Amino acid sequence: MSRPSPGARVSLVSLPFSSLQHPSLGLSLLATRLRQDGYDCGIDYFSFDFATTIGLDSYALLTDEKFYQSFLGEWIFSSLVFPRSDESDFAYFSEVLSHYAGSLEYLVLMGDAIRARQAASDFIDRCVDRIASQNPTIIGVSTSFQQTAASLAFARRIKARLTNCWVVFGGANCESELGLKLLENHPEIDAVCLGEGDEAFPELVRQVVSGESIMEIDGFKTRHTPADAPVSQPRLVMDLDTLPIPDFSDFYEQHGQIGELREISPAVPTIETSRGCWWGAKHHCTFCGLNGLSMAFRRKSADRVFQEFNTLADRHGPDFVVVDNILDHRFFEELLPRLAEDEREFLMHFEVKANLTWDQVSALSRTGIRKIQPGIESLSTNVLKLMRKGTTRIRNIQILKLCAEAGVYVDWSHLYGFPGETAAQYAAIVDIIPHLWHLQAPAGCNRVRADRFSPYFNDPEAFGVEIRPNSAYPYIYTGDDVCVDDYAYHYDIVNPVQDPALDSAVEAMKTAIVSWQSEQENSLLHFADKTQSR
Repeated sequence: MSRPSPGARVSLVSLPFSSLQHPSLGLSLLATRLRQDGYDCGIDYFSFDFATTIGLDSYALLTDEKFYQSFLGEWIFSSLVFPRSDESDFAYFSEVLSHYAGSLEYLVLMGDAIRARQAASDFIDRCVDRIASQNPTIIGVSTSFQQTAASLAFARRIKARLTNCWVVFGGANCESELGLKLLENHPEIDAVCLGEGDEAFPELVRQVVSGESIMEIDGFKTRHTPADAPVSQPRLVMDLDTLPIPDFSDFYEQHGQIGELREISPAVPTIETSRGCWWGAKHHCTFCGLNGLSMAFRRKSADRVFQEFNTLADRHGPDFVVVDNILDHRFFEELLPRLAEDEREFLMHFEVKANLTWDQVSALSRTGIRKIQPGIESLSTNVLKLMRKGTTRIRNIQILKLCAEAGVYVDWSHLYGFPGETAAQYAAIVDIIPHLWHLQAPAGCNRVRADRFSPYFNDPEAFGVEIRPNSAYPYIYTGDDVCVDDYAYHYDIVNPVQDPALDSAVEAMKTAIVSWQSEQENSLLHFADKTQSR
């Protein structure tokens, strides 16, 4: 392969609101690969700058998960791209944000949001100044979760400054038709990656830097592509062992510049051992929109994973967040025993299937996997069938019990609102909850949504429902020519057929879960041997 021309700069950008604790795995993989190919490449995590601008406490409040569905992060920057009236903003506060916070917390939240929005324009200008000073040939912008509005605001201004620079978008918010609509609606974007970019983005960089004619790249759409040309499917990485071990140095350097942050939110690296979902490839959960076009399950070899854990632990310590959608069961034999024997005390989080045995749960604990997300979702077997979870109530209770015995924290939320559910099913949950107070309570009780790419989204008629974009979106993506569906990822389920007693049954379940949460610390399961007192 020919070496890139001297001075060819690729600037990778992460805008708010991204994590202040975990680096972007996608950007880090791309930066590592491009550096190996000889390019000058760096990552700017501008969320650090915005957090210091508005204050770390405000940043933490605005990104609190309990406000996620209000899309507060998007609202703060969206007026820079989608202008709107003050009346619309006040309607957003009263009609959307007020449903996610109590009266006092709502006032604090609203005040912080207004101050953050007032700081947004000058902040974007500073981001543009920094990237423009690097004189890049290509700017790669990653957008996932609530980063789209800030990313679009940045792209519009940087493109006005650097007219000959390529601005390329990628990330989860660009997958499939979402990316195509971003390219169509925003002329400041030159190209968009519609799926995994590990091979496709470096190829685009090579073509742009070399001055070649831009040829078709699987999973990419550029402004050089004819509008009516078919778009090829994204190129999936089938051999994950060929990926580089990610270099997180950009993140750690920028994180370390904020002394207070080092104390209250120490940096923790991300790692992946697999991609896709082996369960979803066979039985796609009805509400799950993860993986989109990349559901096919692929995993790294145990040798490669062990090497990666050791390399990253040497650099950053043995605390990790594993971003896999599901743990490969083969790793119980091939990988976990090796990690358990390592002298370092690893601390990890994994997403798993709920059908684990005691031997498997105890192996997780010995390895240092002290937090799991097993996809419990419900304590009703019939509701679990409606969502195609492949588990049952007793199996879900069993995983809670096994984890309590092994000292493993269970991260889970109870969901409701599934087409076909009944009041009797939730009444049965209320009856059983008092017997479970000694086990891990759910973090919350939330209405299910239909995420883009989920079966509910792809074929709502098959489930007898309608779907509509989350209620926050119309207050964010505004304008006469703006179609909210071009940007929406989360959808509300409108169920026209409903058990008339269902609402009160759900409220009773919510009350029971709150009691479970409040009483858990004081609840223990005792065994009394009455024969000892005779």
